[in-house]
Amino acid sequence: MATTFQKLISLMAYDATLTERKDDFYLRAKTVGSLSLQDIAREYAAVNNRNADEVYAILNGVEQIKAEAIASGYIVNTPTALYQPAATGTVLKADLSKPVDHDKVKVYATVSQGQLLRETMNACRLEIFTQPAVVGPLLNGAVAETRAADGVTKTETAPTPGKNLTLTGRNIKVVGTDPSVGITFISVENPQTTVKVGPADITVNEPSRLIFVLPEEVTDGLWTVSVTTQYGANGGLTKSPRSYVLDTPLAVGTAYVPPTEGQGSGTVEPGGGEEEGEEGTFG
Repeated sequence: MATTFQKLISLMAYDATLTERKDDFYLRAKTVGSLSLQDIAREYAAVNNRNADEVYAILNGVEQIKAEAIASGYIVNTPTALYQPAATGTVLKADLSKPVDHDKVKVYATVSQGQLLRETMNACRLEIFTQPAVVGPLLNGAVAETRAADGVTKTETAPTPGKNLTLTGRNIKVVGTDPSVGITFISVENPQTTVKVGPADITVNEPSRLIFVLPEEVTDGLWTVSVTTQYGANGGLTKSPRSYVLDTPLAVGTAYVPPTEGQGSGTVEPGGGEEEGEEGTFG
């Protein structure tokens, strides 16, 4: 049975406490889940009375052609997205006569909205819900960095298993006795694949910063990242663990796309709305 897509986006309005005005709010779109290519194939098959496996095979083949075309230097323009090949990196004059080193030059694709998606988003219905001020765990973003030879300059790089990853936020210190406490990675493509980072494996465990080695099990692809803790704003422990999920999946390895100029490395998303020390789950 096909899902009825309502074309309705719920906006969470949070009090902008750091601005001079007392009556302004900032908005975040509330997501309701994720859909894989197989999910899309099943939806199309149900609506059009087609075989889901056949539809998936066609869609998967189209995605392969798109990837090969972009990797061949083509701009691919579809109703939902426009893809353009791009590259970043510097080389020396002596390198110009040598095979290109993929460790020095990163190639990727930039993605922007296609006309159909833009028109559909502009036409969707919106609803706004006011939310209490953020007092629970709050994840600002995730970043992997390398340090230059001068020991000071840092450059953002692809999150890679075995390398350090930094999570920033507020009230994210991982403490507590509940078995759920820790950092959890869930594969977007295979949600049954879960990798847990316990408190003992976090090298820097602070209220505003977590640094740990990305587990080898977190392979190339997109991963949902959540932090669960019993840390309270006053330094004590809450009765029940609180969780917050990073609103943007973490791209690991070859799935990583370097940020373009003026683009940040992470997004800020508000957390829950219970008073500090009360039971509940945030996110």
